[in-house]
Amino acid sequence: MPEPEMTRTEEIPTDAERASPFLAQLGVSLAERSEGHAVLELTVAESHLRTRGIAHGGVIASLLDTAMGVAVSTKVPKGCFPVTAQLNVNFIRPAWNGEKLRILGNVRHSGRTTAVAVGEIRTNADVLVATSSGTFSFVNDPDPASELLVRKRDTPSQT
Repeated sequence: MPEPEMTRTEEIPTDAERASPFLAQLGVSLAERSEGHAVLELTVAESHLRTRGIAHGGVIASLLDTAMGVAVSTKVPKGCFPVTAQLNVNFIRPAWNGEKLRILGNVRHSGRTTAVAVGEIRTNADVLVATSSGTFSFVNDPDPASELLVRKRDTPSQT
């Protein structure tokens, strides 16, 4: 069976959906965004857990990657978007079910083709959960007007 065609959504996406359907599924919200800076928020839920009731390392890494990426997105040259080229995560202590997390991303350097950013996750009690650094490459955007592509499911695919 052929894949449904890709089209721009007609609905206005939420901030998380605009950034990524994956992030919307995680329940991430954008709290702050300014030049070179971003803050995301997430309450650890059962769907984020691995064994022993702690947030999965992949969730933690995704949160850090995203916060840094959002911060970098404020610095990209016109007609480009950032993609992660390198990501380093230091896990300090577990994030537990029900904990509210603040994920910070800050740009340390932005050039013509790359940027370097740092990130950290803290609990509402300001306890450090993880830190990160990342390098982001700027990629030419073939369709700068498109913020989100979704699979069109309500009409048959045209072949």
